[in-house]
Amino acid sequence: MFPPPFSRESVVPDGANPLTRAYQDVIVYESADPDDVLYEGPIVVHANGWLELEGNRLLSPSAVHHIDIYDDETDPAARSDERTDHGGSDTGNDADRTDEYGF
Repeated sequence: MFPPPFSRESVVPDGANPLTRAYQDVIVYESADPDDVLYEGPIVVHANGWLELEGNRLLSPSAVHHIDIYDDETDPAARSDERTDHGGSDTGNDADRTDEYGF
């Protein structure tokens, strides 16, 4: 029927929530530095920005700088852990090396 009032189980099944996205192969970074990896593996991104990691752990959106998603890549060896753009682009501001979004 229904879970108890203080249960960790949801009344709504997992597949019924359109506001979450699940990814199987991601790298979560703490800062722009490619060496500051917080987590590698599968995640679920919730509508409020929190990341659900393996083992029912949660990661705050304020702790994350960016996420690289590799779900569509067929060859994991093709993954580039090194950022080659270093914040600059044709649409960016060359004075402070930020892109059009301020990153």
